[in-house]
Amino acid sequence: MNTSEKIKIFAMIVLVVFLFGCSNNMVIKEEVPNVKQETDVLEKERNKETNSENERAIYEVDANIPVSRALAAKMIALTYNDYADIKTMDREIQYEDVKPSDWYDMYINAATVQGFMNGSGKVFNPLEPLTYANAQTLLERIAEGKFKVKMNLSKEMQKKYITYNDWVNIYMRLLSKLSGEKSIEEAYGIRERGFVLVATPANSTELDAWEMGTDKGIYGFAGLPMDAYIDKQIRVLLKDNEVFAFLKIEEEKPTITNVYIADTSEDEITIFVGGVHRTYKSNNNFSGEKGKIGDIQIQAGSLISLKTYEEAISGRVLLVDSKKIELEGKGHIEFANDYKLYSIVGEKPQWCSLSNLTIGEDIGRFILKDNKICAAIIEKKPTPNKIRVALHKTGFTGLVHQEVKITSDENFIVKIGDEEQIYKSGESFNIKEEEEKLSDQIPRVKIRTQSGNGKLKVLSIQRNGQNPKYRGTLDIVQLDQGYSIVNELPIEEYLYAVVPSEMPTSHGLESAKVQAVTARSYAYVQFYSNRFHTYGGNVDDSVQCQVYNNTPETDISIQAVKATQNEGIKYNGSVISANFFSTSSGYTANSGEVWADYADKSFPSYTPPYMVSKKQFEGTDFGDLSKEENAKKFFKATDIDGYDQEFGWFRWNITMSLEELSASINANLKQRYAANPKLIKVLDENNIFRSRPVENIGTLKKIDIVKRGQGGNIMEMVLIGSKATIKVLTEYNIRFLLQPKQYIEGKEPIVINLSNGSTMQDYSIMPSAFFVIEPNNQDGKLIGYTFFGGGNGHGAGMSQNGVKGMVDKGYNYKQILQHYYPGTEVTKIY
Repeated sequence: MNTSEKIKIFAMIVLVVFLFGCSNNMVIKEEVPNVKQETDVLEKERNKETNSENERAIYEVDANIPVSRALAAKMIALTYNDYADIKTMDREIQYEDVKPSDWYDMYINAATVQGFMNGSGKVFNPLEPLTYANAQTLLERIAEGKFKVKMNLSKEMQKKYITYNDWVNIYMRLLSKLSGEKSIEEAYGIRERGFVLVATPANSTELDAWEMGTDKGIYGFAGLPMDAYIDKQIRVLLKDNEVFAFLKIEEEKPTITNVYIADTSEDEITIFVGGVHRTYKSNNNFSGEKGKIGDIQIQAGSLISLKTYEEAISGRVLLVDSKKIELEGKGHIEFANDYKLYSIVGEKPQWCSLSNLTIGEDIGRFILKDNKICAAIIEKKPTPNKIRVALHKTGFTGLVHQEVKITSDENFIVKIGDEEQIYKSGESFNIKEEEEKLSDQIPRVKIRTQSGNGKLKVLSIQRNGQNPKYRGTLDIVQLDQGYSIVNELPIEEYLYAVVPSEMPTSHGLESAKVQAVTARSYAYVQFYSNRFHTYGGNVDDSVQCQVYNNTPETDISIQAVKATQNEGIKYNGSVISANFFSTSSGYTANSGEVWADYADKSFPSYTPPYMVSKKQFEGTDFGDLSKEENAKKFFKATDIDGYDQEFGWFRWNITMSLEELSASINANLKQRYAANPKLIKVLDENNIFRSRPVENIGTLKKIDIVKRGQGGNIMEMVLIGSKATIKVLTEYNIRFLLQPKQYIEGKEPIVINLSNGSTMQDYSIMPSAFFVIEPNNQDGKLIGYTFFGGGNGHGAGMSQNGVKGMVDKGYNYKQILQHYYPGTEVTKIY
């Protein structure tokens, strides 16, 4: 054994003694032990690690990377927060040496705000290396007294900079102990992964700063020097899509499997994988391999070998999950472990996900390797002529059915594999009687009426007390835990039963035309989203997409769909997702003043030009509704000539005591904070609202409305309680916390008084955020509030009851749509 090997063993022994010294005490000892004895100890600990997955916290780290305070802040911040939450967290730090443009700014902000790290006066010293003494302090703060963390270090050792492998292993061991019976991935979302690093901004213009292209996709690597590992297979720890820690190089001459060969020349080959292109030098001419799928072995920018695969299958995609795909007539085909998905529709290849494999469509080739799908090449854009709808159980409680019974008013055909059986009118098919015939190669039952024009009734589902009937065909799809039921039919016929389920056909034909066009636009967008591919559907039949066949089709809904055939709403040539709601207050809202940004959760968010606040009444307006005095006049006014004025929700009022409001707030606060911490902020000791965990404000003392949108909708509200004062952002959070619902046992239900004289009780959400408040006092003391409001729903886009009002005033469906979605055109979309 040479000297370097002895030193390496000794280093590992020191680390093992630290990590496994005691269950409640972590100790590093500096004396040199007997090498043979400690090697045996190390082996025992490795065996212990193998026997208990949760104890797996010693990593083979091989990296000469300095551990800066900034890098430590990144690891701590990602441990306790999702990447998106860190990115959108309010910036509270004011260090002179940390700027918002620095990669480490958001991590230092999170680590500081959450009390793990702090600076020295006005500076943080982000690039200063972490010492063993610094590490000791950080570990103690993270342990929070649950474990005693102690390093027996000399004064000289305390001042030394901690090595990267020591830091990673010590830190991960502590997280393993803190996670208890859970794995580190379950507790903190930190997972280990290996991949080939293909590109960084050093060799690719397709990547942004601190982005790396790999054979598994694009990941962030802020603060870690990764350029030296290009064209190597490496192992890392990940949190979300950000590299949490680098572990080691696994292969100097790696093989990248299932790449798309984008271009070739006599001495070069350009591949596309993981979202980036990369060109390698080659001693061979691979000109004939362009457009194929292949495995390549590489080394330092050169191609060592290439093997391509040409065996392919195709067909309509009927179901896709992470393990398999079902193609029509071919049954289930498994995905290879390293499968990759590409689209060559458009000017350049695209890196795809499973949702891009549109259900019901034959869109490309599936390349086979060892009888498994190793890659898919999407070659054409699907056209939504038909749509596949995954049907919920009774009450819209889930898409996995334990029983399926189907009948029809006419003869119908049940097909299982190649076998067809005719059932007579009134007979019923029960999946339980035929399930033994199903297998991986015959995973579904297909049912259609004999004429092709009749309807199939599902006896195992109820909608509004009746068994629903469906046009088109029904597929019963075998899943791991039960069955899904998928209704396939032309998209126009699908709309027959969407229109009456979303808008009363009593509103008349012209109103139904409006709903038909908006529903068609929405379905078009949802078809391409393909969110329900694991159930075999493009969409579902609930409010997650749009409600379908909860109310049966009517003559009016059929007429409306046919009169607007293929028409949708476009803005600048693209079909919009046409949002709508029940009833307006007399104004709609800017969408960005209603919803937080989907990607980064910031609020307010961007408002498209076609989703702006619009006046919904005729006559003189009330001035700027973002001002409280104007909003009060408007929402208490009952003589407005509004498009929605004939409907009870146009104006409403609710009275609740402080006790009732407190109960509602405290019952729902934890859930709303968890949904997006940035949108619930707590007043701290410095009188600054900051995002902090909160579950209870105590007894409500006062409500303050802080900010309104252009349409008068409340965007920000402050709730002052005996235990905490919070600022609540977005209309949904406000409405959900102030539920007009009785949470106090034994007390009368909360009553909503509507403008048409009717009442509602214990509503599950405040009807809208378009309201004002008036205090109720008794003997000079505040005892509660009365809410005077208008409308029902989020308030962005089209008011369905407003449509009826506009029709009554003589507007046609195109005029109405262009009123609610300004700047758009109603035109054929497919």
